[in-house]
Amino acid sequence: MPIAFANPALLFGALAASLPIIIHFLSRKKVHKQKFSDLRFLDEVQAQQARSLGIRRWLLLLLRVLAILAITAAISGPRWGGLAAGSNGVRSVIFVVDTSASMNTRQENGTRLEAAMAACSGMMETLPQETSVQIVTVGSRTEVLFGDWLPVGTGAVAGLSAIRPTDGAFDLSTAIREVASLVAKAPSQPVDVVLVSDLQENKLPTGLQTAADQLLLAGEARIIIHQVGEPAPGGGIEEIILPQRALQRSENAEIKAMVTSHLPDQVFTLEIDGNHVAEAVLEEPTSIPVALDFTLSVPGPGLHTGYVRKPSDAFAADDQRPFVLTVPQTLPVLIVHGQDRAVDSNAGRGGWRYLAEALSPGGSGGIFEVSEISSQELTSGHLAAATVVVLLDPDPLGRRAADSLQSWLEAGGVAAFLVGEPTLQEYLDSSLLPMLGLMPGAQPMLKQAGQELRLTVMDPGHPIFQGLGPEAITTFEDITWQRWFQVQSGEVQVLLELTDESPLLLKSELGRGHFVLMPFNLLPSSGKISLSPMALPFFQRLISWLATGGLQGSAVNTEVGHQASISPAPGTSPSALENAEQLLILNHTGQPLQTADLVWQGDSPRLVGHVLDHAGFATFLSATDTLGMVAAQIPAEESVVGLWKPEDWARQLNLFDLEVQGLLETGQTAEFAATLSGLDLAPWFFGLAFLLLLTELFVGRGAGAKAASA
Repeated sequence: MPIAFANPALLFGALAASLPIIIHFLSRKKVHKQKFSDLRFLDEVQAQQARSLGIRRWLLLLLRVLAILAITAAISGPRWGGLAAGSNGVRSVIFVVDTSASMNTRQENGTRLEAAMAACSGMMETLPQETSVQIVTVGSRTEVLFGDWLPVGTGAVAGLSAIRPTDGAFDLSTAIREVASLVAKAPSQPVDVVLVSDLQENKLPTGLQTAADQLLLAGEARIIIHQVGEPAPGGGIEEIILPQRALQRSENAEIKAMVTSHLPDQVFTLEIDGNHVAEAVLEEPTSIPVALDFTLSVPGPGLHTGYVRKPSDAFAADDQRPFVLTVPQTLPVLIVHGQDRAVDSNAGRGGWRYLAEALSPGGSGGIFEVSEISSQELTSGHLAAATVVVLLDPDPLGRRAADSLQSWLEAGGVAAFLVGEPTLQEYLDSSLLPMLGLMPGAQPMLKQAGQELRLTVMDPGHPIFQGLGPEAITTFEDITWQRWFQVQSGEVQVLLELTDESPLLLKSELGRGHFVLMPFNLLPSSGKISLSPMALPFFQRLISWLATGGLQGSAVNTEVGHQASISPAPGTSPSALENAEQLLILNHTGQPLQTADLVWQGDSPRLVGHVLDHAGFATFLSATDTLGMVAAQIPAEESVVGLWKPEDWARQLNLFDLEVQGLLETGQTAEFAATLSGLDLAPWFFGLAFLLLLTELFVGRGAGAKAASA
């Protein structure tokens, strides 16, 4: 480890060490020879004393020179080691401050974030005036606090007051990338990066290696870790699982919450629109999330705000988790079918009338509002007005209609494709399957003589089948099949297949939308599904499940750190979107925050707002009409109560070539100066000078006594 000096110019004072040497030679007495009587024995004694005095005088000279050198070194500010060795006081320091949700944990003297800000202030006060500083905050978003590097001082310290807590996650990858851009433009190299965090015990983010590589290329950065906060027992709500199908008023529904608690018999409550509607008890403490079920009677149509809560602890942010529950007035379902022909039965092309009857028996009542058009009539306006679109044996779509359908799906639309007519094989292979991102190669299949093909439900726990008893599942699986298309499933999820393993219900995504493909139609020539008592509950459940994707557009449950963004609720009048000044967003406290930006994704409107920094609700309004709502929840990883030790975190970072060169645990802010500047050697040099002078005094007295006796 090198020795550095805070004031190296003072080392020129070492020239003063030459003064004792000059004085020594100037004060030497000239030897005068004088004849004297023969005193041989006296001469021998005098010679011995002279040699002894000469040695002592040279030793005194050495001690005086060394004492002057030690004093000079001491006043020059000697340091042993330290990251700032050789920097001559010119340094660049970046403080990376964790502002994530866990930093809101309360401790004896405030929150962890308040302790972090105090630690940064204390560390800045120890830095030389020549130091330049920057501050990066990392929470729901990563931000550089100052527009440019600032000299350390009152301005930089006062800038700490601009730091605000968030309910987001700590994204180390983004922080390192931001640090890399600052290091590349730093006033001096190397740059000391001080990470101030509680070091929450969760997985390091993906992309950290790429960020680390960027930092290594940007310049020399030396990482110092300062930990704030102590582990605090707690628990919270990490996830809420809503019913995965459209709900109807007054039906019984179940909401699940994944929870943890360090206390026994912890009571969790469910609130809807501010009303207590259910509760559940977690009997045993657990740090592993377990499911609690809440049963409720579904409220009336609309967007409903909800919370799952528990008694508050030191980390209150995860003790309540918001969500938006959608109850539709109706579900607009658009059935798009091929043109009816004379050869088609009363069921219509592909059996579309069977489907319409299953969704809306008798044509009235219920939640489904069914409309139908031929595929030649399909326009973007039809798509925008529908929650779910069902294409059943459509005639080949024109270019404009196909592009509109694809854009609508990619923007978040949901659809079901039922294609079973053998004449549509070429259209299926050349257009429809490629548009959906599926592999072409559909083959028309027929049941062989003596062969019996039945359905197999691949996942009885799927929302389509969840809640159906064993008898209902058996009845559904007893449906026999005669004709279908054999399609390649690839990586697509298969929900139903025949006993010969032919996939019969495939689910996949396209952009932000999702769809199902059923390679059959509803005519008796394909299978007996239209004659089964399970046809009505199956298709109602299928469309209700698909509809949840369409409803997500206006009721979004997301995490803090994401942008508030919705698709206006189905049926929203175009006039509600015309006046941009009326498109407002209310923040999590219910106060108007800003206007929303209206963007178009194909033919679909979308409202976009700010990045969400706090848990709660963001409501999109047009004047006084609610267009949609976003529930922002803290990331589940912020509920982790354990903290890494600094040395353990350092080992994790070393795996990504991020070498940590300084570790400061909680309450050790004073060691920051020592970490940078090294061990202060001035007291040791002053002590050495004192010892040298004492020795010189002792040796000098001995020499004087001998000279007198001579």
